Amino acid sequence: MVAVEQIEISRKVGIDDIDRRMKEIENLTKKQQKILQKLRFVRLRYLGYSVVEACNIEGISIQTGYNWQEQWNDSGFDSLEPRYAGGRPASLSEEQKERFFNAVARDQMTTSQAGYFIESNYGIRFTPKHIREMLRKKGFRHAKPYDVDYRRPADAEATFKKESEQPWIL
Repeated sequence: MVAVEQIEISRKVGIDDIDRRMKEIENLTKKQQKILQKLRFVRLRYLGYSVVEACNIEGISIQTGYNWQEQWNDSGFDSLEPRYAGGRPASLSEEQKERFFNAVARDQMTTSQAGYFIESNYGIRFTPKHIREMLRKKGFRHAKPYDVDYRRPADAEATFKKESEQPWIL
């Protein structure tokens, strides 16, 4: 038994306009991929597929399909643009982050030391995982701690290269 569609899709533009808009999107960013997926859904509805069939083809939930169709019926092409809220504001200002990164680089801190630094200086407690993610995103990487010899000359590597003419072998 075939169910009757409860909500018809409004035909605001011709299917040729939808096809043209789909072809315009070639270099797909994440935002454009979402727009293209919504366009494909609307195109399937124009071709006579039910909401359930179009949702199965596009790999979305039925409720999402009905939401997209309702948005299309209300706003047409304007409804295709994703509306991202932007997320939660950062706990540390850019200046605080820069001071934190400089301190980590200068003092060669561990993750727990970095967490203590943030908590004692800024009053914010981050999880160790978040601290690691912040540091990796900035370009830091884990390294084994080693003692820095204060007697080592500043140009030690250049001097070593000049004085070492024999190759190292095992």
